[in-house]
Amino acid sequence: MIKAFGSCPPEYRIMAVWIFIFLTLLYMILLICEGTGERKKKAMLQDSLLLIAAFLITSGLCVRQGFYGEKDFMVFLKMPYGILIIMWICGFLFAGIQAFGIYKRRTNCLRENAIQESLDNLPSGIGFFDRNGMPKLMNRKMYQLCRNLAGRDIQNITELREALRRPLKDHVFYDFDLKVYCFSDGSVWKFSEKEIITAGGDRFSQFLASEVSELCQSKALLKKENQKLQEMSAAMKALSKNVVTLTREEETLSMKMRVHDNLGYSVLATQRMLMRESEEDRDMFLSQWKQTLDLLNKDNESVEGEQLHRQVQERAKVLGVKIIYTGEKVWESHISELMDIILLEALSNCVRHAGASELYVKFSIEEQEWVMVLTDNGQKPEKNIKEGGGLSGIRKRVEQCGGSMRITAAPRFSITVKLLREVRR
Repeated sequence: MIKAFGSCPPEYRIMAVWIFIFLTLLYMILLICEGTGERKKKAMLQDSLLLIAAFLITSGLCVRQGFYGEKDFMVFLKMPYGILIIMWICGFLFAGIQAFGIYKRRTNCLRENAIQESLDNLPSGIGFFDRNGMPKLMNRKMYQLCRNLAGRDIQNITELREALRRPLKDHVFYDFDLKVYCFSDGSVWKFSEKEIITAGGDRFSQFLASEVSELCQSKALLKKENQKLQEMSAAMKALSKNVVTLTREEETLSMKMRVHDNLGYSVLATQRMLMRESEEDRDMFLSQWKQTLDLLNKDNESVEGEQLHRQVQERAKVLGVKIIYTGEKVWESHISELMDIILLEALSNCVRHAGASELYVKFSIEEQEWVMVLTDNGQKPEKNIKEGGGLSGIRKRVEQCGGSMRITAAPRFSITVKLLREVRR
């Protein structure tokens, strides 16, 4: 048999009273939470009735009334204890459902200041002004930028426009070329104004401030790089002019050396023909003089490679000079051509100045240089040797290739030429 509330032990009745007190407080908290949200009046009335019912039950359990002589009665003394338990369970379950619904609505719905918080988290500055010029919505970054521009808070759109036209020079520098604002902290900002019309026809002025610090730094760096490229371009143009000048000088020098060699060779060959009083080689000598005259008139084609080496052998044969090579000749192609040019000059000089019949050419290889030494069996020079057009031209060609040339007269006339192994023309 289910006992009534009044016949239960005192500790059970105290526990029931405290549980209903807690349930009443819980409904009171839920009603307050519901009141701060956007709920319909019907839902608010339902929560209010539940709170009143819980309060009445709690009061009934707590109030004592004196009837029937000396016996004290509580209003709910005769209520079965099981009914109270069912009421506790239902009350707590309903409160849990209400609390879960409040939590779900709060998480799914935007709060009143949600838009402001979202704008404050933006890295850019943004502000909206109504048609009267009053600020309706501005984020934290825009407030900060406006204080830096004007030195105080902006009250209306006119003050903001005036601050953009005349910013504080101590804190902000305006770049007229880029139309950006450079602040004292090193950041660079660009402001823009735009009119916005809502679906309801309301007009607002939108001000947007975008940070362009990295773009300005990249532009400045690009400007420096362009300036360096222009300087390099100017240097390349000057170098190109120098290359053209050097090439022209080299061609002129080569032409002079060829004229000098051909004239000297032609004169020596003619002398030998006259001394022998023979006309057998007359056609060959006339051909040589014709080549010399053509060279003086218009021919400026260079002789290279095997043709140049063959010309050395032919000239030695005509002048009656035997070339004797010693050592190992391992030359790069352009160095070999330079050595043949030197041999052409040496052949003419040894016959003209020393009357030699043999020309000795000694090759050797040092650590980083090619070495060629020229001597002959002719007469020893009686005085110091002065370089003429031929030897001077050869020295200049050797030095252009990064080498050196040394001429000695004692104990025997010799020419020593040294060239680097990896030399480039």
